[in-house]
Amino acid sequence: MKRIVPLATMATAAALVLTGCGGAADEAGGGDDTTITFAHWGNTQEADTLKAMVAAFEEEHPDVDVELNWIQSDYEQKLQVSIAGGQAPTVSQISNTSLAGFANAYQEVDVDPSAYYSENIPNSMMIDGSYWAVPFVVKTKVMAVNGNVFDAAGVPLPPSDTPMTTDQFAQVAQQLTSGEPPEKVYGSARLWYDGWLIAEGGSFYDQTGTQCMLDSDVAIETARFVIDAQAPDGYAPTQIDAEGQDMFDWLSIGRLAMQPDFGPWDIAKLVAVTDSKLAIVPVPGNGEPMEINGLGISKDATPEEAEAARTFAEFMSTSQAAQDLLTTTESSLGVPVVEASIETFKAAAPELDLQAFVDAVDQSQIQPSVAKDAQIRSDFSNALYSRTALGSGTEDPADVFPELDEQCQSTLDSQ
Repeated sequence: MKRIVPLATMATAAALVLTGCGGAADEAGGGDDTTITFAHWGNTQEADTLKAMVAAFEEEHPDVDVELNWIQSDYEQKLQVSIAGGQAPTVSQISNTSLAGFANAYQEVDVDPSAYYSENIPNSMMIDGSYWAVPFVVKTKVMAVNGNVFDAAGVPLPPSDTPMTTDQFAQVAQQLTSGEPPEKVYGSARLWYDGWLIAEGGSFYDQTGTQCMLDSDVAIETARFVIDAQAPDGYAPTQIDAEGQDMFDWLSIGRLAMQPDFGPWDIAKLVAVTDSKLAIVPVPGNGEPMEINGLGISKDATPEEAEAARTFAEFMSTSQAAQDLLTTTESSLGVPVVEASIETFKAAAPELDLQAFVDAVDQSQIQPSVAKDAQIRSDFSNALYSRTALGSGTEDPADVFPELDEQCQSTLDSQ
């Protein structure tokens, strides 16, 4: 999913209108039903999950009709366009990392922190002490492992309840690596720099989201860690090696031993593989970034629409009837946000330790929401992979990162 594009840059394209935007009384029914629109992203399985959750809501609230606007590409750009053009959906799905760029288009909402099993969940929807969206699903990361590769190398599996340190991970990954390309068996999938920075205890920004942290020692050392991992004698594929390849496919056939960046959307893939040696364990170090999705309510909604939208958001967020539908053997939108649905989540794949996804909700840290985060990360990534050995470059990260930090800070200050 692409991240936020500033509203001002999209205003000229405001002629693009999302199907079904607006909201009014149900004219077809001729009654007093209220119609609201709900914009969301996702693949086919995720869209089907949301459709089932909406159907459960409408069954319990027959006086509210929910029209779904499934935006299959460029979600946030198109959402910005609809807002700028006065065609905002009544309710829209939004990531906690992008919330700052949309908060001025949403109504402030009431969120009861006690309704959730981790304070990270409600806190993710808060900006400057106020809630601007209602949380409804968590997307944490775990590490998937292939026990067959461990057995072949005589290496014990990582603990299922305690994260390895990042140094332990590197040592184990090297032990699990064997052979030469194209038959080489890698100890790990390619490491995602942004995620591994969090695992190492670093961050793009400070906790206030006002200071870039890319010139820190940990940011530079993380780059060197990833470069070493994908060196010719390393344990992870390079950018070129991994291009166009599905790392889970590699894991399932034994070309990888560990896949650190494993999200809940891949649970169905894991269930479909009959090999009992596939398992999930915690991500090393501090874990990788998690995404929490919320539901924002348009400030342009009529009073009737806003009331219906609040009822809808509360149902999606705290009703077990809705939360139980988030994960099945066919698809997973993510981890429930209420404790009552955790057992249903784990029952979708009882042979796997899905509790690892739940534990990661507390293991992970909420990253600050920054309005220009997409631009900052895009600029950083382009420079990182063109100038250093993470990609095609040769420059020392210690020479590159201070410059990138200045660029980051300049963009951050211009918000």
